[in-house]
Amino acid sequence: MPQVNRLKLPSASAKQQVVRQGLWNDGRTAESADFFTIGYTGRKTEELLETLRSAGVRTLLDVRQTPVSMYRPELSKSNLRQLVESYGMLYVHMPELGVPRDIRAKAIETGSRDAIWEWYDEYVVDPYLRMNLHHFLNSVEHPVAMMCVEIDPAECHRHRLFLALEGMGLRGFDL
Repeated sequence: MPQVNRLKLPSASAKQQVVRQGLWNDGRTAESADFFTIGYTGRKTEELLETLRSAGVRTLLDVRQTPVSMYRPELSKSNLRQLVESYGMLYVHMPELGVPRDIRAKAIETGSRDAIWEWYDEYVVDPYLRMNLHHFLNSVEHPVAMMCVEIDPAECHRHRLFLALEGMGLRGFDL
């Protein structure tokens, strides 16, 4: 079997990420949220789906550029779509909200996610999110949860979406 060249930034341990997730939500409540974010690392598939259902999520927005999981094939696009729909939710993949491989590679070279955040704010948040937010939010069932890999939102690009949406007056919560 050929080797796959995976791009992976160093991250905190799973336990540290869970603690940091709690800190991220400090002062925020799920009950008052207009939107959610969620990461799947460290969660069983059923736990992920039940968490979404318990929060009342109607649309799962996959913000991975490439919706493939080598280690969790059930979380690859077509399989995930079937699972999400079996739980009564809509699955939407928006690759334009993901981070390209070459940008992740630059961040790995420097050992910092700052290059990702700078690129993301300039090329995704500012031009795309601000122009298309109204259309998107009015075209899907609510509430929406944006999903990516990392459990800790601070280690994932979805936190840039989170902050931008909060800056527009919406309230978010990471599940």
